[in-house]
Amino acid sequence: MTTVREGLRDAVPVIIGYLTLGTAAGALLVAQRLDWWWAAVWSLVIYSGTMQILLVPLVAAGAPLAAIALSTLFVSGRHVFYGLGFPLNRVRGRLVTRLYAVHAITDEVYALLASKDRTRMSGRYLLTVEAVSHASWCLGTCVGALAGSWLASVVGERIELLGFVLTSLFVVLVIESWRSNPDRAVASLGVLAGATGLAVGGSATLLVALGVLAAGLSALYLWRVRTGHRPAPAPDDAADTALAPSREQPC
Repeated sequence: MTTVREGLRDAVPVIIGYLTLGTAAGALLVAQRLDWWWAAVWSLVIYSGTMQILLVPLVAAGAPLAAIALSTLFVSGRHVFYGLGFPLNRVRGRLVTRLYAVHAITDEVYALLASKDRTRMSGRYLLTVEAVSHASWCLGTCVGALAGSWLASVVGERIELLGFVLTSLFVVLVIESWRSNPDRAVASLGVLAGATGLAVGGSATLLVALGVLAAGLSALYLWRVRTGHRPAPAPDDAADTALAPSREQPC
């Protein structure tokens, strides 16, 4: 894992996913009557698929800048920890190069790199994976935005029906989160936070929901630490635990 070719090879799954989701994100952007070139600007500067999709209705609704900033902090704040766990010592060169290496870390890129042996990865390999992934996202959003502009001229206001992309994205995320961690308390907090946000309504919907969720999760974590309570394991984990030999018995 030292050459550009190896980086291109390993980044193929991320490229395919980013081209697909990026196209939908770009189409959603123009569906809200925003200029297509915003797709390129946001993809270069923000580079967070979830936040870019969330930003579309926020900007279209004229949400205050403070609300957008706080929403970004809640949604994309995890990227800071990605940078802390990134093998930055493998990236050589100027400060700009090292800063880009941190900026270009996303969920998928981090998951890909975390599965590799960091002692065998070169800076060239890391930057290749990041750069081609970033480029594929930019390309996907621009293609989607341009295609959306064409669709808007053909179907008119019905292009706004592409807003289902945002709902579909979060439905998939919820399903995957539940399958990997079926925590009823966390799910209940999510429902409560969403209901509270909808009750408040307006441009503060998302901000209120995220604030309630953050406060609830913090309280739940502190309670579990104090009481020593642990959530029930996922079905697969429970099955593995049941099948595993006891430590007190010889294998």
